[in-house]
Amino acid sequence: MCHRAVTHHLCPRVKREEEKKKRKNKKPISIQSNKDALVMGPTTLTVTDLLQVTLMKLSKKRRFTFFLNGSLLPGFPPIPDSQLRYANIGVKVDKMVQIFGPEGAVKITLKILREMNLHNIADELKREHSRDHALSCLPSRPLFSERSKEEEIEDLSQSLTDTKEQLLRNVLGKVDQVMRLTDLLQTSPDNLVTETYEESRGAYRFKCPSAGLFPSGVTGLGFGMEGEGEVLYWTVPWDRRLLAQRGKRPAGPLFKFTCLKGSICQLQLPHCELHSTGGCDFLSVAHVMDDSLEFISDVQITDTHVILNINGFSAYGIVREDDSPTVPIRALVLLFYKLPVVPKKRSILNVLLLPRNVMIREVQEEWKRRNGDQEIYIETNAHCQLIPKQEYTLSTDLTDEHQIRPKDAAFENYENYENYIPTFQLFLQTVVEQVDLLLKENNGVESVWDRLVWLPVSPTEIISTASGPLPVAPPANPPTLSGEDFIIKHRVKLEERMGELQPILLKLQDCKVLNDVEREKIDNISSRIKRNKALLDMIMRKGPRAQEQLYRALKKEDPYLVEYLQEETS
Repeated sequence: MCHRAVTHHLCPRVKREEEKKKRKNKKPISIQSNKDALVMGPTTLTVTDLLQVTLMKLSKKRRFTFFLNGSLLPGFPPIPDSQLRYANIGVKVDKMVQIFGPEGAVKITLKILREMNLHNIADELKREHSRDHALSCLPSRPLFSERSKEEEIEDLSQSLTDTKEQLLRNVLGKVDQVMRLTDLLQTSPDNLVTETYEESRGAYRFKCPSAGLFPSGVTGLGFGMEGEGEVLYWTVPWDRRLLAQRGKRPAGPLFKFTCLKGSICQLQLPHCELHSTGGCDFLSVAHVMDDSLEFISDVQITDTHVILNINGFSAYGIVREDDSPTVPIRALVLLFYKLPVVPKKRSILNVLLLPRNVMIREVQEEWKRRNGDQEIYIETNAHCQLIPKQEYTLSTDLTDEHQIRPKDAAFENYENYENYIPTFQLFLQTVVEQVDLLLKENNGVESVWDRLVWLPVSPTEIISTASGPLPVAPPANPPTLSGEDFIIKHRVKLEERMGELQPILLKLQDCKVLNDVEREKIDNISSRIKRNKALLDMIMRKGPRAQEQLYRALKKEDPYLVEYLQEETS
Protein backbone atom coordinates (compact mmCIF):
# COMPACT_ATOMS: atom_id res chain seq x y z
CA MET A 1 0.00 0.00 0.00
CA CYS A 2 2.74 2.38 1.05
CA HIS A 3 4.94 1.31 -1.86
CA ARG A 4 2.18 2.12 -4.31
CA ALA A 5 1.73 5.58 -2.80
CA VAL A 6 5.42 6.45 -3.03
CA THR A 7 5.54 5.33 -6.62
CA HIS A 8 2.51 7.43 -7.44
CA HIS A 9 4.11 10.59 -6.05
CA LEU A 10 7.57 10.02 -7.58
CA CYS A 11 6.47 9.39 -11.19
CA PRO A 12 5.91 13.04 -12.22
CA ARG A 13 9.29 14.13 -10.82
CA VAL A 14 11.13 11.26 -12.51
CA LYS A 15 9.35 12.05 -15.77
CA ARG A 16 10.39 15.71 -15.62
CA GLU A 17 14.04 14.78 -14.97
CA GLU A 18 14.06 12.41 -17.95
CA GLU A 19 12.62 15.11 -20.24
CA LYS A 20 15.30 17.58 -19.05
CA LYS A 21 18.05 15.07 -19.91
CA LYS A 22 16.55 14.58 -23.39
CA ARG A 23 16.53 18.32 -24.05
CA LYS A 24 20.18 18.62 -23.00
CA ASN A 25 21.21 15.72 -25.27
CA LYS A 26 19.18 16.94 -28.27
CA LYS A 27 21.38 18.15 -31.17
CA PRO A 28 20.72 21.58 -32.63
CA ILE A 29 19.41 21.82 -36.19
CA SER A 30 22.19 22.27 -38.71
CA ILE A 31 21.20 25.05 -41.02
CA GLN A 32 23.92 24.08 -43.49
CA SER A 33 22.78 20.47 -43.77
CA ASN A 34 19.12 21.39 -44.10
CA LYS A 35 19.21 24.61 -46.04
CA ASP A 36 17.56 22.99 -49.11
CA ALA A 37 14.55 22.05 -47.01
CA LEU A 38 14.34 25.34 -45.14
CA VAL A 39 13.08 27.58 -47.87
CA MET A 40 10.63 30.35 -47.16
CA GLY A 41 7.31 30.35 -49.00
CA PRO A 42 5.08 27.61 -50.51
CA THR A 43 6.45 24.09 -50.90
CA THR A 44 7.32 23.09 -54.50
CA LEU A 45 6.74 19.61 -55.91
CA THR A 46 8.84 17.83 -58.50
CA VAL A 47 7.15 16.95 -61.80
CA THR A 48 7.15 13.29 -60.78
CA ASP A 49 5.39 14.01 -57.47
CA LEU A 50 2.90 16.35 -59.15
CA LEU A 51 1.97 13.77 -61.79
CA GLN A 52 1.60 11.02 -59.20
CA VAL A 53 -0.73 13.19 -57.12
CA THR A 54 -2.73 13.98 -60.27
CA LEU A 55 -3.11 10.35 -61.38
CA MET A 56 -4.23 9.30 -57.89
CA LYS A 57 -7.30 11.52 -58.40
CA LEU A 58 -8.46 9.52 -61.44
CA SER A 59 -11.28 7.04 -61.05
CA LYS A 60 -10.59 5.45 -64.45
CA LYS A 61 -6.85 4.90 -64.39
CA ARG A 62 -7.04 2.14 -67.01
CA ARG A 63 -8.51 4.62 -69.51
CA PHE A 64 -5.59 6.96 -68.93
CA THR A 65 -3.25 4.07 -69.76
CA PHE A 66 -5.25 3.39 -72.93
CA PHE A 67 -4.53 6.93 -74.15
CA LEU A 68 -0.82 6.50 -73.38
CA ASN A 69 -0.83 3.53 -75.77
CA GLY A 70 -1.90 5.80 -78.67
CA SER A 71 -0.31 8.71 -80.53
CA LEU A 72 -2.12 11.77 -79.25
CA LEU A 73 0.53 14.39 -80.02
CA PRO A 74 3.12 14.69 -82.79
CA GLY A 75 6.56 13.80 -81.49
CA PHE A 76 5.16 11.77 -78.57
CA PRO A 77 5.50 8.06 -79.41
CA PRO A 78 3.00 5.64 -77.86
CA ILE A 79 4.12 3.62 -74.84
CA PRO A 80 3.50 -0.13 -75.49
CA ASP A 81 0.75 -1.66 -73.41
CA SER A 82 3.12 -4.42 -72.28
CA GLN A 83 5.14 -1.81 -70.34
CA LEU A 84 2.12 -0.29 -68.58
CA ARG A 85 -0.46 -3.05 -68.14
CA TYR A 86 0.60 -4.13 -64.64
CA ALA A 87 2.50 -0.98 -63.64
CA ASN A 88 1.48 1.08 -60.63
CA ILE A 89 1.16 4.86 -60.71
CA GLY A 90 4.78 5.48 -59.74
CA VAL A 91 6.13 3.24 -62.52
CA LYS A 92 3.82 4.83 -65.09
CA VAL A 93 4.94 8.33 -64.17
CA ASP A 94 8.61 7.33 -64.21
CA LYS A 95 8.14 5.79 -67.65
CA MET A 96 6.45 8.97 -68.95
CA VAL A 97 9.23 11.22 -67.60
CA GLN A 98 11.88 8.88 -68.99
CA ILE A 99 10.38 8.81 -72.51
CA PHE A 100 8.90 12.32 -72.86
CA GLY A 101 11.00 14.31 -70.40
CA PRO A 102 9.48 16.26 -67.46
CA GLU A 103 7.79 18.98 -69.53
CA GLY A 104 6.67 16.50 -72.16
CA ALA A 105 5.15 14.26 -69.48
CA VAL A 106 3.11 17.20 -68.16
CA LYS A 107 2.03 18.13 -71.70
CA ILE A 108 0.84 14.62 -72.62
CA THR A 109 -0.93 14.28 -69.24
CA LEU A 110 -2.82 17.54 -69.83
CA LYS A 111 -3.78 16.33 -73.30
CA ILE A 112 -5.09 12.99 -72.03
CA LEU A 113 -7.03 14.59 -69.16
CA ARG A 114 -8.82 16.89 -71.60
CA GLU A 115 -9.55 13.95 -73.92
CA MET A 116 -11.16 12.26 -70.88
CA ASN A 117 -13.19 15.45 -70.23
CA LEU A 118 -11.46 15.87 -66.84
CA HIS A 119 -10.98 19.59 -67.38
CA ASN A 120 -11.01 20.49 -63.68
CA ILE A 121 -8.14 18.13 -62.90
CA ALA A 122 -6.28 19.33 -66.01
CA ASP A 123 -6.70 22.97 -64.99
CA GLU A 124 -5.46 22.19 -61.48
CA LEU A 125 -2.39 20.37 -62.85
CA LYS A 126 -1.62 23.24 -65.20
CA ARG A 127 -1.99 25.75 -62.35
CA GLU A 128 0.22 23.82 -59.94
CA HIS A 129 2.88 23.17 -62.57
CA SER A 130 3.00 26.83 -63.57
CA ARG A 131 3.25 27.89 -59.89
CA ASP A 132 6.01 25.41 -59.14
CA HIS A 133 7.90 26.47 -62.25
CA ALA A 134 7.67 30.13 -61.24
CA LEU A 135 8.79 29.35 -57.68
CA SER A 136 11.73 27.32 -58.94
CA CYS A 137 12.97 30.46 -60.70
CA LEU A 138 13.22 32.30 -57.37
CA PRO A 139 16.48 32.07 -55.34
CA SER A 140 16.42 29.87 -52.21
CA ARG A 141 16.58 31.88 -48.96
CA PRO A 142 17.61 30.34 -45.62
CA LEU A 143 15.06 30.41 -42.84
CA PHE A 144 17.61 32.00 -40.50
CA SER A 145 19.35 35.06 -41.91
CA GLU A 146 21.29 37.95 -40.49
CA ARG A 147 19.80 40.32 -43.09
CA SER A 148 17.06 42.75 -42.17
CA LYS A 149 13.44 42.07 -42.90
CA GLU A 150 13.32 45.04 -45.26
CA GLU A 151 16.24 43.63 -47.32
CA GLU A 152 14.56 40.24 -47.53
CA ILE A 153 11.29 41.78 -48.77
CA GLU A 154 13.16 43.95 -51.29
CA ASP A 155 15.01 40.91 -52.72
CA LEU A 156 11.82 38.86 -52.96
CA SER A 157 10.05 41.72 -54.72
CA GLN A 158 12.93 42.10 -57.19
CA SER A 159 12.95 38.35 -57.91
CA LEU A 160 9.20 38.36 -58.63
CA THR A 161 9.61 41.40 -60.88
CA ASP A 162 12.42 39.74 -62.83
CA THR A 163 10.35 36.58 -63.27
CA LYS A 164 7.33 38.53 -64.51
CA GLU A 165 9.47 40.51 -66.95
CA GLN A 166 11.01 37.32 -68.35
CA LEU A 167 7.59 35.73 -68.84
CA LEU A 168 6.32 38.91 -70.49
CA ARG A 169 9.31 38.99 -72.85
CA ASN A 170 8.66 35.38 -73.85
CA VAL A 171 4.98 36.05 -74.55
CA LEU A 172 5.68 39.27 -76.48
CA GLY A 173 8.33 37.48 -78.51
CA LYS A 174 5.85 34.83 -79.63
CA VAL A 175 3.16 37.42 -80.37
CA ASP A 176 5.64 39.50 -82.38
CA GLN A 177 6.63 36.44 -84.41
CA VAL A 178 3.03 35.60 -85.22
CA MET A 179 2.17 39.23 -86.03
CA ARG A 180 5.12 39.53 -88.40
CA LEU A 181 4.01 36.41 -90.25
CA THR A 182 0.41 37.65 -90.28
CA ASP A 183 1.44 41.06 -91.59
CA LEU A 184 3.44 39.35 -94.30
CA LEU A 185 0.36 37.44 -95.35
CA GLN A 186 -1.83 40.53 -95.42
CA THR A 187 0.56 43.10 -96.86
CA SER A 188 2.80 41.25 -99.32
CA PRO A 189 0.92 40.78 -102.60
CA ASP A 190 4.22 39.85 -104.26
CA ASN A 191 4.20 36.65 -102.22
CA LEU A 192 0.82 35.61 -103.60
CA VAL A 193 1.16 32.25 -105.35
CA THR A 194 -1.62 30.73 -107.43
CA GLU A 195 -1.60 26.98 -107.19
CA THR A 196 -2.48 24.75 -110.12
CA TYR A 197 -5.34 22.29 -110.00
CA GLU A 198 -4.57 18.83 -111.33
CA GLU A 199 -7.91 17.49 -112.46
CA SER A 200 -6.61 13.98 -113.05
CA ARG A 201 -5.62 13.76 -109.38
CA GLY A 202 -8.33 15.97 -107.92
CA ALA A 203 -5.60 17.83 -106.02
CA TYR A 204 -3.93 21.25 -105.85
CA ARG A 205 -0.20 21.64 -106.48
CA PHE A 206 1.39 24.60 -104.68
CA LYS A 207 4.97 25.69 -105.47
CA CYS A 208 6.85 28.16 -103.27
CA PRO A 209 9.99 29.72 -104.78
CA SER A 210 11.81 30.48 -101.50
CA ALA A 211 11.52 30.63 -97.73
CA GLY A 212 8.70 32.82 -96.42
CA LEU A 213 4.95 32.92 -95.99
CA PHE A 214 2.90 32.36 -99.14
CA PRO A 215 -0.89 32.81 -99.29
CA SER A 216 -2.80 30.88 -101.91
CA GLY A 217 -4.59 32.78 -104.65
CA VAL A 218 -7.39 30.20 -105.10
CA THR A 219 -8.15 28.20 -101.97
CA GLY A 220 -7.21 30.87 -99.42
CA LEU A 221 -4.71 28.67 -97.56
CA GLY A 222 -1.32 30.01 -96.48
CA PHE A 223 1.96 28.13 -96.17
CA GLY A 224 5.01 29.10 -94.11
CA MET A 225 7.99 27.55 -95.89
CA GLU A 226 11.50 27.05 -94.53
CA GLY A 227 12.84 27.12 -98.08
CA GLU A 228 11.86 26.41 -101.67
CA GLY A 229 9.16 23.77 -101.62
CA GLU A 230 6.21 22.07 -103.26
CA VAL A 231 2.97 20.90 -101.62
CA LEU A 232 0.19 18.69 -102.93
CA TYR A 233 -3.14 18.82 -101.10
CA TRP A 234 -6.80 17.90 -101.50
CA THR A 235 -9.95 17.65 -99.39
CA VAL A 236 -11.13 14.49 -97.64
CA PRO A 237 -14.47 13.77 -95.90
CA TRP A 238 -14.95 14.51 -92.20
CA ASP A 239 -15.86 11.72 -89.81
CA ARG A 240 -18.78 13.59 -88.23
CA ARG A 241 -19.56 10.77 -85.82
CA LEU A 242 -16.07 10.92 -84.33
CA LEU A 243 -16.22 14.72 -84.06
CA ALA A 244 -19.63 14.55 -82.37
CA GLN A 245 -18.21 12.18 -79.75
CA ARG A 246 -15.69 14.90 -78.84
CA GLY A 247 -18.31 17.68 -78.83
CA LYS A 248 -17.07 19.20 -82.11
CA ARG A 249 -18.38 19.89 -85.59
CA PRO A 250 -16.70 20.99 -88.84
CA ALA A 251 -15.99 24.69 -89.35
CA GLY A 252 -14.18 24.29 -92.67
CA PRO A 253 -13.00 21.67 -95.16
CA LEU A 254 -10.62 18.92 -94.05
CA PHE A 255 -7.38 19.17 -96.06
CA LYS A 256 -4.94 16.31 -96.63
CA PHE A 257 -1.35 17.46 -97.28
CA THR A 258 1.73 15.90 -98.80
CA CYS A 259 5.00 17.83 -98.98
CA LEU A 260 6.72 16.78 -102.20
CA LYS A 261 9.72 19.04 -101.71
CA GLY A 262 11.07 21.25 -98.93
CA SER A 263 9.59 21.69 -95.48
CA ILE A 264 6.54 23.51 -94.14
CA CYS A 265 6.65 25.07 -90.68
CA GLN A 266 3.33 26.92 -90.60
CA LEU A 267 -0.17 26.43 -91.97
CA GLN A 268 -2.93 29.03 -92.32
CA LEU A 269 -6.49 27.77 -92.71
CA PRO A 270 -9.24 30.22 -93.78
CA HIS A 271 -12.23 30.57 -91.44
CA CYS A 272 -15.57 32.30 -91.99
CA GLU A 273 -16.15 33.74 -88.51
CA LEU A 274 -16.63 37.46 -87.89
CA HIS A 275 -13.67 38.01 -85.59
CA SER A 276 -14.96 41.41 -84.44
CA THR A 277 -18.13 39.96 -82.90
CA GLY A 278 -16.36 38.77 -79.75
CA GLY A 279 -13.44 36.53 -80.63
CA CYS A 280 -13.21 32.97 -81.88
CA ASP A 281 -12.03 31.06 -78.81
CA PHE A 282 -14.40 28.22 -79.71
CA LEU A 283 -12.33 27.40 -82.82
CA SER A 284 -9.53 24.83 -82.87
CA VAL A 285 -7.82 22.68 -85.49
CA ALA A 286 -8.39 18.95 -85.86
CA HIS A 287 -5.26 17.00 -86.77
CA VAL A 288 -6.45 13.71 -88.28
CA MET A 289 -3.84 10.97 -88.50
CA ASP A 290 -4.13 7.39 -89.70
CA ASP A 291 -5.07 5.96 -86.31
CA SER A 292 -5.70 8.95 -84.06
CA LEU A 293 -7.28 12.38 -83.80
CA GLU A 294 -6.09 15.38 -81.82
CA PHE A 295 -7.43 18.91 -81.39
CA ILE A 296 -4.92 21.75 -81.46
CA SER A 297 -6.01 24.80 -79.48
CA ASP A 298 -2.61 26.51 -79.39
CA VAL A 299 -3.37 28.59 -82.50
CA GLN A 300 -3.38 32.24 -83.54
CA ILE A 301 -6.69 33.49 -84.95
CA THR A 302 -6.77 36.53 -87.23
CA ASP A 303 -9.72 38.15 -88.99
CA THR A 304 -9.46 35.64 -91.82
CA HIS A 305 -7.27 32.67 -90.83
CA VAL A 306 -6.44 30.17 -88.10
CA ILE A 307 -2.64 29.94 -87.90
CA LEU A 308 -0.72 27.02 -86.43
CA ASN A 309 2.82 25.71 -86.48
CA ILE A 310 3.18 22.17 -87.81
CA ASN A 311 5.99 19.64 -87.92
CA GLY A 312 4.28 16.77 -89.71
CA PHE A 313 1.65 15.98 -92.28
CA SER A 314 -1.70 14.26 -92.51
CA ALA A 315 -5.03 16.08 -92.52
CA TYR A 316 -5.90 19.40 -90.87
CA GLY A 317 -9.24 21.21 -90.64
CA ILE A 318 -10.95 23.84 -88.50
CA VAL A 319 -13.58 22.66 -86.00
CA ARG A 320 -15.78 24.46 -83.51
CA GLU A 321 -17.40 23.53 -80.20
CA ASP A 322 -20.92 22.11 -80.45
CA ASP A 323 -22.10 24.56 -77.80
CA SER A 324 -20.36 27.59 -79.31
CA PRO A 325 -22.38 30.82 -79.56
CA THR A 326 -24.66 31.35 -82.54
CA VAL A 327 -23.34 34.47 -84.25
CA PRO A 328 -23.31 35.70 -87.87
CA ILE A 329 -20.62 34.30 -90.16
CA ARG A 330 -19.36 35.22 -93.61
CA ALA A 331 -21.31 33.22 -96.18
CA LEU A 332 -21.89 32.71 -99.92
CA VAL A 333 -25.01 32.50 -102.08
CA LEU A 334 -24.14 30.29 -105.07
CA LEU A 335 -26.42 29.87 -108.10
CA PHE A 336 -26.67 26.89 -110.48
CA TYR A 337 -29.04 27.24 -113.43
CA LYS A 338 -30.68 24.34 -115.24
CA LEU A 339 -31.17 25.53 -118.80
CA PRO A 340 -34.66 25.66 -120.36
CA VAL A 341 -36.01 22.45 -121.83
CA VAL A 342 -37.42 22.57 -125.37
CA PRO A 343 -40.33 22.83 -126.12
CA LYS A 344 -41.75 23.60 -122.66
CA LYS A 345 -39.07 26.18 -121.89
CA ARG A 346 -39.13 25.36 -118.18
CA SER A 347 -35.99 25.79 -116.11
CA ILE A 348 -34.76 25.69 -112.50
CA LEU A 349 -32.49 28.07 -110.60
CA ASN A 350 -30.84 26.33 -107.63
CA VAL A 351 -29.78 28.59 -104.75
CA LEU A 352 -27.17 27.30 -102.29
CA LEU A 353 -26.39 29.00 -98.96
CA LEU A 354 -22.86 28.01 -97.94
CA PRO A 355 -20.15 29.17 -95.50
CA ARG A 356 -17.51 31.43 -97.05
CA ASN A 357 -14.60 29.00 -96.69
CA VAL A 358 -16.04 26.23 -98.89
CA MET A 359 -14.02 25.20 -101.94
CA ILE A 360 -16.07 26.71 -104.78
CA ARG A 361 -14.31 24.57 -107.36
CA GLU A 362 -15.42 21.43 -105.54
CA VAL A 363 -19.00 22.69 -105.38
CA GLN A 364 -18.91 23.25 -109.15
CA GLU A 365 -17.40 19.83 -109.80
CA GLU A 366 -19.99 18.10 -107.64
CA TRP A 367 -22.83 19.76 -109.52
CA LYS A 368 -21.25 18.88 -112.86
CA ARG A 369 -20.89 15.28 -111.71
CA ARG A 370 -24.56 15.12 -110.85
CA ASN A 371 -26.00 16.92 -113.86
CA GLY A 372 -23.34 17.05 -116.57
CA ASP A 373 -23.59 20.14 -118.76
CA GLN A 374 -27.31 20.62 -118.10
CA GLU A 375 -26.62 23.04 -115.24
CA ILE A 376 -24.22 25.96 -115.29
CA TYR A 377 -22.72 28.06 -112.52
CA ILE A 378 -23.95 31.70 -112.49
CA GLU A 379 -21.26 34.23 -111.63
CA THR A 380 -22.50 36.91 -109.24
CA ASN A 381 -21.45 38.75 -106.08
CA ALA A 382 -22.07 35.90 -103.66
CA HIS A 383 -20.80 37.43 -100.40
CA CYS A 384 -23.11 38.07 -97.45
CA GLN A 385 -23.44 37.45 -93.70
CA LEU A 386 -25.76 34.73 -92.40
CA ILE A 387 -26.67 33.34 -88.98
CA PRO A 388 -26.45 29.55 -88.57
CA LYS A 389 -29.80 27.86 -87.82
CA GLN A 390 -31.62 31.10 -88.70
CA GLU A 391 -34.66 30.75 -91.03
CA TYR A 392 -34.41 32.71 -94.30
CA THR A 393 -36.85 33.54 -97.09
CA LEU A 394 -36.05 33.96 -100.80
CA SER A 395 -38.24 36.18 -102.98
CA THR A 396 -38.17 37.55 -106.55
CA ASP A 397 -39.76 40.27 -108.66
CA LEU A 398 -41.42 37.66 -110.91
CA THR A 399 -45.10 36.83 -111.21
CA ASP A 400 -46.76 34.10 -109.18
CA GLU A 401 -46.52 31.53 -111.98
CA HIS A 402 -42.84 31.16 -111.06
CA GLN A 403 -42.61 29.41 -107.69
CA ILE A 404 -39.92 29.14 -105.01
CA ARG A 405 -39.63 26.02 -102.88
CA PRO A 406 -39.28 25.79 -99.98
CA LYS A 407 -40.77 29.11 -98.93
CA ASP A 408 -38.32 29.39 -96.02
CA ALA A 409 -35.31 27.34 -94.92
CA ALA A 410 -32.63 27.36 -92.22
CA PHE A 411 -28.96 28.05 -92.92
CA GLU A 412 -27.10 24.97 -91.65
CA ASN A 413 -23.48 25.93 -92.20
CA TYR A 414 -21.83 22.90 -90.55
CA GLU A 415 -23.53 20.42 -92.91
CA ASN A 416 -22.30 22.01 -96.12
CA TYR A 417 -18.66 21.02 -96.49
CA GLU A 418 -19.46 17.90 -98.54
CA ASN A 419 -23.15 17.68 -99.42
CA TYR A 420 -23.89 20.70 -101.58
CA ILE A 421 -27.69 20.52 -101.56
CA PRO A 422 -29.74 23.55 -102.73
CA THR A 423 -31.37 25.57 -99.98
CA PHE A 424 -33.96 27.04 -102.37
CA GLN A 425 -35.16 26.24 -105.89
CA LEU A 426 -36.83 28.74 -108.23
CA PHE A 427 -39.03 26.93 -110.77
CA LEU A 428 -39.39 29.02 -113.94
CA GLN A 429 -42.34 28.20 -116.22
CA THR A 430 -41.15 30.31 -119.16
CA VAL A 431 -37.84 31.62 -120.45
CA VAL A 432 -36.64 34.36 -118.08
CA GLU A 433 -33.64 36.49 -118.99
CA GLN A 434 -33.18 38.30 -115.68
CA VAL A 435 -34.46 38.04 -112.12
CA ASP A 436 -34.04 40.12 -108.98
CA LEU A 437 -33.31 37.81 -106.04
CA LEU A 438 -33.88 38.98 -102.47
CA LEU A 439 -32.80 37.02 -99.37
CA LYS A 440 -33.89 38.10 -95.91
CA GLU A 441 -34.46 36.66 -92.46
CA ASN A 442 -37.83 35.03 -91.94
CA ASN A 443 -40.28 37.81 -90.95
CA GLY A 444 -37.43 40.27 -91.31
CA VAL A 445 -37.57 43.66 -93.02
CA GLU A 446 -34.00 44.29 -94.19
CA SER A 447 -32.48 42.08 -96.89
CA VAL A 448 -29.18 40.30 -96.24
CA TRP A 449 -28.50 39.68 -99.96
CA ASP A 450 -30.05 41.43 -102.97
CA ARG A 451 -28.79 40.81 -106.52
CA LEU A 452 -29.96 41.29 -110.09
CA VAL A 453 -29.11 38.07 -111.94
CA TRP A 454 -28.98 37.60 -115.70
CA LEU A 455 -29.91 34.09 -116.79
CA PRO A 456 -28.25 32.73 -119.95
CA VAL A 457 -30.13 31.22 -122.85
CA SER A 458 -29.41 27.61 -123.81
CA PRO A 459 -26.36 27.18 -126.08
CA THR A 460 -28.69 25.70 -128.69
CA GLU A 461 -31.42 28.04 -129.81
CA ILE A 462 -34.77 27.46 -128.12
CA ILE A 463 -37.47 26.83 -130.75
CA SER A 464 -41.11 26.52 -129.74
CA THR A 465 -43.48 24.11 -131.43
CA ALA A 466 -45.48 27.03 -132.81
CA SER A 467 -42.57 28.63 -134.64
CA GLY A 468 -41.49 25.60 -136.59
CA PRO A 469 -40.33 22.01 -136.42
CA LEU A 470 -37.87 20.84 -133.81
CA PRO A 471 -34.24 20.64 -134.90
CA VAL A 472 -33.15 17.35 -136.37
CA ALA A 473 -31.57 15.08 -133.79
CA PRO A 474 -27.79 14.83 -134.11
CA PRO A 475 -26.37 11.57 -135.42
CA ALA A 476 -25.94 8.82 -132.87
CA ASN A 477 -22.65 8.73 -131.02
CA PRO A 478 -20.18 6.11 -132.24
CA PRO A 479 -20.23 2.91 -130.21
CA THR A 480 -18.29 3.23 -126.98
CA LEU A 481 -16.08 0.74 -125.20
CA SER A 482 -18.03 -1.84 -123.26
CA GLY A 483 -16.26 -0.77 -120.09
CA GLU A 484 -17.18 2.90 -120.55
CA ASP A 485 -20.82 1.99 -121.26
CA PHE A 486 -21.02 -0.26 -118.21
CA ILE A 487 -19.46 2.25 -115.78
CA ILE A 488 -21.61 5.15 -116.98
CA LYS A 489 -24.83 3.13 -116.97
CA HIS A 490 -24.32 1.57 -113.53
CA ARG A 491 -22.41 4.32 -111.75
CA VAL A 492 -25.02 4.95 -109.04
CA LYS A 493 -25.41 1.26 -108.24
CA LEU A 494 -21.65 0.73 -108.25
CA GLU A 495 -21.31 3.46 -105.60
CA GLU A 496 -23.73 1.49 -103.41
CA ARG A 497 -22.67 -2.09 -104.17
CA MET A 498 -18.90 -2.21 -104.67
CA GLY A 499 -17.31 -3.96 -101.71
CA GLU A 500 -13.61 -4.55 -101.02
CA LEU A 501 -11.65 -2.06 -103.12
CA GLN A 502 -8.06 -3.02 -102.27
CA PRO A 503 -7.54 -5.62 -105.06
CA ILE A 504 -9.25 -3.29 -107.57
CA LEU A 505 -7.11 -0.34 -106.52
CA LEU A 506 -3.99 -2.49 -106.81
CA LYS A 507 -4.84 -3.46 -110.41
CA LEU A 508 -5.65 0.14 -111.34
CA GLN A 509 -2.35 1.25 -109.85
CA ASP A 510 -0.44 -1.47 -111.75
CA CYS A 511 -1.83 -0.26 -115.07
CA LYS A 512 -1.07 3.41 -114.17
CA VAL A 513 -4.72 4.48 -113.95
CA LEU A 514 -4.14 5.57 -110.34
CA ASN A 515 -0.99 7.00 -108.80
CA ASP A 516 0.24 6.80 -105.19
CA VAL A 517 -1.41 10.06 -104.12
CA GLU A 518 -4.80 9.07 -105.56
CA ARG A 519 -4.57 5.63 -103.96
CA GLU A 520 -3.77 7.23 -100.58
CA LYS A 521 -6.63 9.68 -100.96
CA ILE A 522 -9.12 6.83 -101.42
CA ASP A 523 -7.60 4.73 -98.62
CA ASN A 524 -8.01 7.60 -96.13
CA ILE A 525 -11.79 7.72 -96.59
CA SER A 526 -13.55 5.83 -93.80
CA SER A 527 -17.01 5.36 -95.36
CA ARG A 528 -17.34 2.54 -97.92
CA ILE A 529 -19.83 4.41 -100.11
CA LYS A 530 -17.75 7.59 -100.06
CA ARG A 531 -14.70 5.52 -100.96
CA ASN A 532 -16.56 4.05 -103.95
CA LYS A 533 -17.76 7.50 -104.98
CA ALA A 534 -14.24 8.95 -104.84
CA LEU A 535 -12.88 6.15 -107.03
CA LEU A 536 -15.66 6.53 -109.61
CA ASP A 537 -15.19 10.31 -109.68
CA MET A 538 -11.50 9.86 -110.52
CA ILE A 539 -12.22 7.24 -113.19
CA MET A 540 -14.93 9.37 -114.84
CA ARG A 541 -12.54 12.33 -115.07
CA LYS A 542 -9.90 10.19 -116.79
CA GLY A 543 -12.08 9.10 -119.69
CA PRO A 544 -13.05 5.90 -121.55
CA ARG A 545 -9.73 4.04 -121.27
CA ALA A 546 -9.66 4.42 -117.48
CA GLN A 547 -13.30 3.30 -117.33
CA GLU A 548 -12.41 0.23 -119.41
CA GLN A 549 -9.63 -0.68 -116.95
CA LEU A 550 -12.01 -0.37 -113.99
CA TYR A 551 -14.53 -2.57 -115.80
CA ARG A 552 -11.88 -5.25 -116.40
CA ALA A 553 -10.76 -5.10 -112.76
CA LEU A 554 -14.36 -5.49 -111.59
CA LYS A 555 -14.96 -8.47 -113.91
CA LYS A 556 -11.92 -10.22 -112.45
CA GLU A 557 -12.34 -9.32 -108.76
CA ASP A 558 -16.13 -9.12 -108.45
CA PRO A 559 -17.60 -11.08 -111.40
CA TYR A 560 -20.93 -11.78 -109.74
CA LEU A 561 -21.65 -8.08 -109.26
CA VAL A 562 -20.85 -7.34 -112.91
CA GLU A 563 -23.02 -10.23 -114.09
CA TYR A 564 -25.90 -9.17 -111.86
CA LEU A 565 -25.87 -5.57 -113.11
CA GLN A 566 -25.64 -6.69 -116.75
CA GLU A 567 -28.59 -9.05 -116.36
CA GLU A 568 -30.61 -6.36 -114.64
CA THR A 569 -30.52 -4.12 -117.72
CA SER A 570 -30.53 -6.78 -120.45
